[in-house]
Amino acid sequence: MKRWAHVFAAAMFINTSYGTLSYAFSVLISSDAAGGAFGARTVSLGFGAALLVSGIASLGTGTLADLFGSRRLMAAGSALGAVALCLLAACREPWQVVLVLAFVAGPAMAATFYEPVYVLMNRWFAPAERPRAYGVLTFLSGFSITIYTPLTRWLVDAVGWREGVVVLAAILVSVGLIVPAIISEPSRVSPGRQTIRQLVSETGAGLRQGDRAFWTFTVLFFIATVAFSGFSFHMIAQLESRGFEKTSVANAIAVTGIVSLPARLLLPAFSGRVPSSILLAVCFALLAVAVVIASAANEWWHVWLYIAVFGAVFGAIYPLRALVTSERFSGEYFGRLIGAQALFIAIGRALGPAAIGQFADDRRSYQIAFQVAAVILALSAAGMVALMVHSKTRERKASARPQR
Repeated sequence: MKRWAHVFAAAMFINTSYGTLSYAFSVLISSDAAGGAFGARTVSLGFGAALLVSGIASLGTGTLADLFGSRRLMAAGSALGAVALCLLAACREPWQVVLVLAFVAGPAMAATFYEPVYVLMNRWFAPAERPRAYGVLTFLSGFSITIYTPLTRWLVDAVGWREGVVVLAAILVSVGLIVPAIISEPSRVSPGRQTIRQLVSETGAGLRQGDRAFWTFTVLFFIATVAFSGFSFHMIAQLESRGFEKTSVANAIAVTGIVSLPARLLLPAFSGRVPSSILLAVCFALLAVAVVIASAANEWWHVWLYIAVFGAVFGAIYPLRALVTSERFSGEYFGRLIGAQALFIAIGRALGPAAIGQFADDRRSYQIAFQVAAVILALSAAGMVALMVHSKTRERKASARPQR
């Protein structure tokens, strides 16, 4: 029972870190927030740079989680994230925004997003229990967009975006220090003091554990992430460009968190019966459908249809990715391997918003950019299925060989 209480606490931590350091920016990019003060392109560039730096930092945080545990890492990252938000509120020039987001918020993301918690989950639960545990974690973490998108919009409207960001910083540091203090972590033999060279060597040793299938899967997920992050980051601005009222759009998009709850619980848990990679491919295909709907939305029922399709699957994307990796690499190098994937994902999450931000200036260009994203997602789904079929074929051939 204690393990499940820890899962609940970890989910509250993820809700807060993602809400304040990620989902809040879908509102902050708007014209009456930081996007108006510095330009939407500047905020997009800074957020993309933060994600890129977070991916690079994830190589180190994955190694630290493997060797020393996740709790102190999560607490330190929360404090750093709060500092980043306070500095953002104090920025007066566009270059300051980019530097603060990249070099302060970026490392904080690496220490507070899913990867350190995934390392904890693999220590709390045996392989047979992980699908259900990941499902519960993802379900409980599904309130982030529902809470923080309208909360950020309310703060911006009520007190202004700078003061609102300081409030978000206070929430992040409060939850981010309390949760690591109350959860436990299985005891590990500490490797003692490590030099930078030794940590780099440990990271390299972990990366060498990945085989061709691992890296192929990672590249496919990276390509899909470019499309997924690009359209989801710009969704509110895109709908506003199509004439939908901004507050109504923010509240409607927040509903996706509620819509996603069943899939967050069921899809990871269902991976015990259906391969996680196949479930992931289905999710990518449905995301492609959702993007096409959003790109042509002219009436509110189009928006609600998008929310229904997108919300049904988006919350299961990252836990399914972790489960695919955990099925093959759940040992002492898991943190480093999933950290390497986080680098690719971060690059994809940086490229997606930046690419659409550079080319989507009006309704027509947004529509084209979103349709390109749909094609990329469909191709990624097909590649995932092909990889699964190829891997199964190799396994059957290997098992059919006579043993010497």
